Amino acid sequence: MIPALRLLRSDMKLVGRDSMLFFYLLAPLFLMSALKFGVPAADKALAIYFQFNLSEYYGLITAVSLLLVSLILGCMCGYMMLDERDDHLIQYFAVTPLSRSGYLVCRLATAVILSVVYDAILLLVAAPESVSTAQVLCLVPMAALEAPVIALFLVAFAANKVEGLALSKGASLIVAIPAAAWFIPPPLKYGLGIFPPFWIYEILRRSYEEGPWGALLLILTGLCVHLLAVYVMLRRFLRRQD
Repeated sequence: MIPALRLLRSDMKLVGRDSMLFFYLLAPLFLMSALKFGVPAADKALAIYFQFNLSEYYGLITAVSLLLVSLILGCMCGYMMLDERDDHLIQYFAVTPLSRSGYLVCRLATAVILSVVYDAILLLVAAPESVSTAQVLCLVPMAALEAPVIALFLVAFAANKVEGLALSKGASLIVAIPAAAWFIPPPLKYGLGIFPPFWIYEILRRSYEEGPWGALLLILTGLCVHLLAVYVMLRRFLRRQD
């Protein structure tokens, strides 16, 4: 516990010194403000000038916002890990009482915890339409798992922080592509189910239509896909680290 607390204290100092990491920590709050105040204003303007009903896409907007929060926090965690790998700190942590496994747990747990907090606030306070407690409890764990998936994706495939910045653009595409499922009819859209973000869109799209058992199946499937993605990325990272 003490080594983990020391790592956390070191992280807080690093975020305070690094303006980019500090911005990543605040960016979800800016996103929530835009979601809370900007989306209703845009809905009114579009209805008046273009007779377009944006409220039909509130679920899609909420899903995109959740995934953007996890993308931001996952990239922040991934950049920190890339920095530490470049400075050979991961090897150092491996021979300290923290150990390599403890280091990974701390890093990924930090991304998950921050995502849980931000995602819960987004759904309960900033979402453009009301979200039920059941949906919050289902969506928050799944969205929070996106952060470690993205962080591990960066450290598993990037050789350094510069490559990590480039790969983060690819990670944003992985988040965005399943949004197409919102407009693709079944069964074709299920081809996008290999992407973990697809299941967040699907829950917000269909949870009201499926009934309790159908919704439960969607949730369990989504969680399994996310956990599998975490496992695959973790194995890829460990092979590269060895």
